[in-house]
Amino acid sequence: MPDIIFTKALRREYASTPAVEGMDLAIGEGSVAALVGPNGAGKTTFLKMIAALLEPTSGFARVAGHDVRESPRGVHAAVGYLPDFFGLYEELTARQCLRYFHLAYRLPEPADRRIEEVLELVNLRDAADKPIESLSRGMRQRLGLARTLLHDPKLLLLDEPASGLDPGARRELQELLRRLASTGKTIVVSSHILTELEDYCSHVVMLDRGRLVFSGTVAEARARAGGGRRLRIRVLGPVEAARAALAGDPAVSEAAPAPDGWAFRFSGDDESAARLLRSLIEKGVKISSFADDSGSISDGYMKMMPREGA
Repeated sequence: MPDIIFTKALRREYASTPAVEGMDLAIGEGSVAALVGPNGAGKTTFLKMIAALLEPTSGFARVAGHDVRESPRGVHAAVGYLPDFFGLYEELTARQCLRYFHLAYRLPEPADRRIEEVLELVNLRDAADKPIESLSRGMRQRLGLARTLLHDPKLLLLDEPASGLDPGARRELQELLRRLASTGKTIVVSSHILTELEDYCSHVVMLDRGRLVFSGTVAEARARAGGGRRLRIRVLGPVEAARAALAGDPAVSEAAPAPDGWAFRFSGDDESAARLLRSLIEKGVKISSFADDSGSISDGYMKMMPREGA
């Protein structure tokens, strides 16, 4: 798939101190990428440069086919950016707020239809005519996201969207991001809640002190945690057919019996895993589960991030 974000030697300094330093990164269209790292890692600075809201000190960044320096308006048209802290006019209703921003963005009419679409998308239609000052933190977050969706951007950049939300509101946000991802939008979400990111992200980008530490799929991040990718299958039978299929796959090693099946190291990619699953089925093996048994994103994060003082 083509890259919707591509950077080369991207750098941003504040008073000669680098906040982002020498970043080479590519994120493909349709990805849902978790942007993780400790406070001060450069996550917000990176997102602002990608949104063409902050000019790089040096290096190159292309977003949705637009150079962030030469075509910032092109980037703005393709990107929906939700910062960690954003303002809303609290005396307005949610619907009035969206109408205001629809006019401010100079979007084509009819406004009402698009406003109804985004209210439905973020599940705020029942609260559309309530004053913003009466809305919960979770509802305000969804309204902020609705505002970023008005111009139907290809790419969403979300800076700590779950910050300050209670568990129920975080779950609602997760479901909303899954729905947006299913429509084909590319999403980059910055967060410290790593366990929740695993449920809907396809890729992970790790930053530390302005530098890129890791960029890859969730499966690759998990594999780093466990010293390699591991899979686990549970089978209903026949056992010998399953054993033969595993023994005949060159990507399988260290297969060991596990409850109702096997756990094994797997050196292949997702396409190879799909072929293995197909081979098992074609051999008549009844499979009740086929899952990644590597470490979590959090495990990978702790293993790959430099230790303090290193």
